[in-house]
Amino acid sequence: MHFRKIRAGILALVSIVTSAMVIGAQQAAGDGKPAAGADVVSLTSPNPILSLLPDTLAGYTATSDRKLVGKDGIAEFVADKTPIYQEYFVVSAAAREYGGARVEVFEMRNQFAAYGLFQFNSGASKTRNRPIEIGSEGSQLDGELMFWKGNFFVRVVGASQKTGGTSAHQALARAVANVIVPTSSAEARPPLFNSLPAGSQSVLLVPNSQRYFLGPESLNTFVEHGRGMFEFLGDTEAVAAQYTKADVALNGKSSDHGKPESTPSAVGASPDPSLKLVIVECHTPEFATDELARVTGYVASLSETEQQQIVFKRTGNYIVAAVNVADREFAESLVNSVEYPYTVKWLRNPLWPTNDPFRARKAAEMLVSTFGLIGLMLLTVLVGGTIFGTSVFLKRRKRQQEIFSDAGGMLRLDIEPFALALPPKRDET
Repeated sequence: MHFRKIRAGILALVSIVTSAMVIGAQQAAGDGKPAAGADVVSLTSPNPILSLLPDTLAGYTATSDRKLVGKDGIAEFVADKTPIYQEYFVVSAAAREYGGARVEVFEMRNQFAAYGLFQFNSGASKTRNRPIEIGSEGSQLDGELMFWKGNFFVRVVGASQKTGGTSAHQALARAVANVIVPTSSAEARPPLFNSLPAGSQSVLLVPNSQRYFLGPESLNTFVEHGRGMFEFLGDTEAVAAQYTKADVALNGKSSDHGKPESTPSAVGASPDPSLKLVIVECHTPEFATDELARVTGYVASLSETEQQQIVFKRTGNYIVAAVNVADREFAESLVNSVEYPYTVKWLRNPLWPTNDPFRARKAAEMLVSTFGLIGLMLLTVLVGGTIFGTSVFLKRRKRQQEIFSDAGGMLRLDIEPFALALPPKRDET
């Protein structure tokens, strides 16, 4: 016992000394750290994003050190677009320069977010972009090249704004794409895109106009009033696309961005082909109710002219809205064509026999527990009945003892023999 107390004291002393050394080391290291707002992650931390920016990439030697930041420090890379990047769940970001190019890698929470961020950047650019086969999908713009693969979004930016499409930048991008290993073999896009109405003879879906959003800031860049109408409660996600009437498209010209410019010569044609349809999916009916109330209140606060340019409804957990409406009949038909995919899936057919290897054991345990419960009930009734009967018996006997005393309290009649008419006693003499 004495030895145990000595050992416990020694261990306590060692732990105190070790804690003091660790705290002192942390304080010493903290003197050289940047401010907390910078959120710079140590390069020695195990992060897969660092392996994408080695010292030599595609034959080009790095001309700067790797810079790795967390989700709160990406403003150093994207400046005023930080709220939008955070909506797409950026976990971390890294950058490094190779000659005249700067490679920026953004790691997202999942591949849907990476795909959405790629769509946002390629669609928000005001310059002509050209699709390019890099990673899962790439785009080449004036001054930069971007692609997405797995849960990574990559940008290669030239030192000069006119050098984004050089072969060197493509080689760097392909080298990074080859290192990325997706967590899933199938590069699937968000299934919410399947709910967007497909084109028909009377309705045309503007090519390359589909977008995927995870927050109101990014949605507002594509849809007017998007920030005010939707709050994105919970894990809400949204898709949007641009639609136009077929007769308007046939009478329109093709713009530099591939979108038709209307020349509405046909009677009843929509004068504005830029109608945008938004589908916001809430993951619970409660969130959908709250989003619908927000949309209703916001639209009611607009002027009458602006209210006529918005059509919305709720179907299931979807909030469907058409904005920039010029033909309400056309917009309402488009909104009503969206259906919420109600699905009920059986985990297994309840009519199939179970192949549980412990079925016999479970049945035996059920029988034992059932008979045990019955026995317990019988025992409870027996013991309770015995106690109750005994108490009643003792109570009655006590009551009888209170009414009749023992023989000492009884009356005894001493009757003379004559009273009984007995014969006289004989004299033996």
